[in-house]
Amino acid sequence: MLELLYTLLQILVVIGIPFVVSHGGEHLIHALAHHEFSEVPILTTLSRLQGLLAGGLLLYVNFDSGYFDLQGLFLPEGHWNLTWTQFLLERSNVFKYEWFPVLRLLLTLPEGQGWTALLAWIVLPLLLGALCLRYWPLREALLSLATCAGVALWSAWLTIYLVCLLFWGLFLLNFWSLALMALYIQYRRHGH
Repeated sequence: MLELLYTLLQILVVIGIPFVVSHGGEHLIHALAHHEFSEVPILTTLSRLQGLLAGGLLLYVNFDSGYFDLQGLFLPEGHWNLTWTQFLLERSNVFKYEWFPVLRLLLTLPEGQGWTALLAWIVLPLLLGALCLRYWPLREALLSLATCAGVALWSAWLTIYLVCLLFWGLFLLNFWSLALMALYIQYRRHGH
């Protein structure tokens, strides 16, 4: 009984963290950025897109295909056999990932595409800064630009967290994940 309660507590913590971080991040955005920041959707959209791409690239360069191979996913010696503290402190922690392989990947793209992609990563924050300066005075623009960087970092973390949570959850649920998926498909199939 005690073990079941401990497991439920772990699940609540792991699933609740993105909600808590999201809620706290929104309060921080409202406290830090200009009050009209949310009314300029290009700022938040570009920041989220940059974070989503950064998170995806970090996963791509830091994990080989064995991490996402469904045949090895459920093995006890697999990559996703983690305790919940290992999951939180290592696998889902964006600051534990190597960023330099992303730069190497971008620079090794064929025919100058890497330099174009790298230039886009440099130009995007400059574009966001120019947009912020266009809408607000210097102090508010700098705070809004810092908020854009925070949104991008949060989006990268959330991308990594959710992808890792998906595969770790599949490992933990094992064959039950297939049963839940079959139930969901049947539910959707019958029009509910």
